[in-house]
Amino acid sequence: MANYYSDRKEIRFELENSPLMQRIVELKERAYEDKDQYDEAPQDFADAMDNYERVLDVVGDITANVIAPNAEDVDAEGPHCENGRVRYASKTYENLNTMVQAGMNGMTMPRRYGGLNLPVTVYTAANEIVSTGDAGFENIWSLQDCIETLFCFGNEEQRQKY
Repeated sequence: MANYYSDRKEIRFELENSPLMQRIVELKERAYEDKDQYDEAPQDFADAMDNYERVLDVVGDITANVIAPNAEDVDAEGPHCENGRVRYASKTYENLNTMVQAGMNGMTMPRRYGGLNLPVTVYTAANEIVSTGDAGFENIWSLQDCIETLFCFGNEEQRQKY
């Protein structure tokens, strides 16, 4: 079975050989302060890298087995106007639903808001993987990083709501 992450060794190489990755992870994980509060929070750098690897593997699997096979149908149907509203192609909704069901939204958001708390470095790798299957869908899916603005500049009530 194809996997757009494990089949592309250069992404793993970049993450494993970045001289700054350990510092990036320490900063994002705030010295691993979530480890006692969330089961999925990493205990240390090696655990964090293992978590990121598993997330990218899921993204790679979905990209190879759902997103890429749907790309031609998405292009053929395209977005369209329906009852005065613009609607995505039906396979675009399938792609989005698959990613949501797999927990691949809110990737950079803190765990306390239901996110995965991934460093932007890892999120960017996920975007690259998705774009290899369907660059147009990647543009839609990657809009989730707009939530960073809310996290940085919104108030607590807004963060909880959205």
